[in-house]
Amino acid sequence: MRPITTLARPFVAAPYIITGLETLRDPAPRAEQVAPAVKPIADRFDWLPTKDPEALVRFQGALSLGTGVLLLTGRFRRLTTFLLAAQLVPSLLTEHRYWTEDDPERRASERSHLLKNVGLFGALLMVAAQPRRGPRLAEVRRQAREARIQAAAEARALRKQSAAEIRKARREARREAAQRVRRARARGSRPLGRVVRAVRS
Repeated sequence: MRPITTLARPFVAAPYIITGLETLRDPAPRAEQVAPAVKPIADRFDWLPTKDPEALVRFQGALSLGTGVLLLTGRFRRLTTFLLAAQLVPSLLTEHRYWTEDDPERRASERSHLLKNVGLFGALLMVAAQPRRGPRLAEVRRQAREARIQAAAEARALRKQSAAEIRKARREARREAAQRVRRARARGSRPLGRVVRAVRS
């Protein structure tokens, strides 16, 4: 999935970078296009540093260029995609108002552009909402970690069981050797050296 994502990033970032450069170079045409819709909205927010549509468009162009470059380099993926999606909101509200067009061809073109922006907006939200690791990969990692923990616990249990069996076998061997020594002494014979060594070990 990562090679596909790396290949797709330039295609998504290119429109934002080009639009940002064009807007910074010449903001007047875009400002004239969005001014009728931006001006009433901007007047409602007192915290804006300026109400000038051209300055707002220039700021939006700088933001578009910066986030496009960040997306191209793959830095801050989630934050970048959220910012890119947020930049589309003014465009969705102020541009491509196809219902105001009388010419059928112009209306169809504006509607097509609006639908493309809506689709891009939804795609960016989907990318921004994705977890950092895919759910399947996270599940595989979790299962592998649990398998390692279980294998380590089973190995410890086997070592304890083996040690207990060895201790038990040694005790049985010493007990059996001691019984041989006692039987040999009861018969009055000298116990064998290896039996004595087995008892002492």
